[in-house]
Amino acid sequence: MPIKTKVIDVDENLRVARTIEVAVGSKTVVTPKRALSASKSKHYDEASLSNKVVRGFVEVYRRVDRERLRRAISDRSCELRFNRELTSLLKKAMGDITVGLIEYDVEDGKPEEREAEHLFHLLNSPLLDILVLPIVPKVPCDDYLKFLKGFVNAYESTSSRATLVPVIPHYSISDVVKLFEYYAKEDRVSKNLICVDFNGGNPVSQYTFVSNIAREVQRLEKEYGEPCVKYGVNLKYGKATKKQQVVPAKDIIIFAMGFNVFGANHKVVPISSGIGDYELGTKVFNRADYGYYSVGMAEKFVSEVGDFEVKLADVLRDARLAKVFNAERHGLEAFEISRAIDEGNLIKYIKSKPKIAEDQKTLKRVLEVNRATYEEGLSKYL
Repeated sequence: MPIKTKVIDVDENLRVARTIEVAVGSKTVVTPKRALSASKSKHYDEASLSNKVVRGFVEVYRRVDRERLRRAISDRSCELRFNRELTSLLKKAMGDITVGLIEYDVEDGKPEEREAEHLFHLLNSPLLDILVLPIVPKVPCDDYLKFLKGFVNAYESTSSRATLVPVIPHYSISDVVKLFEYYAKEDRVSKNLICVDFNGGNPVSQYTFVSNIAREVQRLEKEYGEPCVKYGVNLKYGKATKKQQVVPAKDIIIFAMGFNVFGANHKVVPISSGIGDYELGTKVFNRADYGYYSVGMAEKFVSEVGDFEVKLADVLRDARLAKVFNAERHGLEAFEISRAIDEGNLIKYIKSKPKIAEDQKTLKRVLEVNRATYEEGLSKYL
């Protein structure tokens, strides 16, 4: 089923920031949106949130290694178990656009074309609206392109209602250009939604990568005459230093850098000895100042005004709920950001958040991405 996109509004000052309507069949969502990650664990199940303002996209992220894929191929019970798990997660969507994301780890060697075919059949579900091409870490781009062609061939050879969309792993600029050239010529993949893997990093630290993506997407938009939704995955807020008690939010700022959707970070973040004396993996997002606080600091510094499904008191009792707590606040904040875009005052809104206003490098890079990627007259193509 094809994806349809339509620009609703463009911010007057940050011109790459847009509200875009995304439709798949009868499902319609207006971005910016924080995609909710479905999980079997109640502590991590963002899809348990019911607020319609927060909902819109539900993603299912699965990690499969070569050994697990081989077991699924040879053992019918293993295949059925994988399919049941996938189906149970997808059923958590409540009229949301469902997105399937897969990371295939080959460890050593190259991914093979027959593996691409088996992997597709494992993921082919009637409950999926969008199927993102697999991410295969640490594989040279030319080998990855061969693998993608095998996956696309498998997609074409079977009945599937999901729309196949491109993915850009965390490659060099030259390799990113290669991938865009392939996707532009490949008629079997969507041209108006593209997924980008940040590999556990943040858009501010990777602003040259973000600028490159934005420029390549503009070329697609000009060629095909419709807006392209940029969907970020494996995004992190950043790292703490010894001087920082609070980490500025460098994930949600991606909406001001031209991205329309972002989901949970599925990468394991190592805690280095020089990072600080609190746990990097458990942080609480404060909408009032755009800071991430350790759980121990949250009770004193994180503002809680309003009625929420996951309350700060819940996180203080069980820190594992921080993931869903943050997803709810991200979703509510995405709605406010969409209003700021429509009103043309997103930069003013961002500057009203103290932890961003204090971080001049972040503001500078947000503006640099906008200057580097926006081309006057682009709106006539949308």
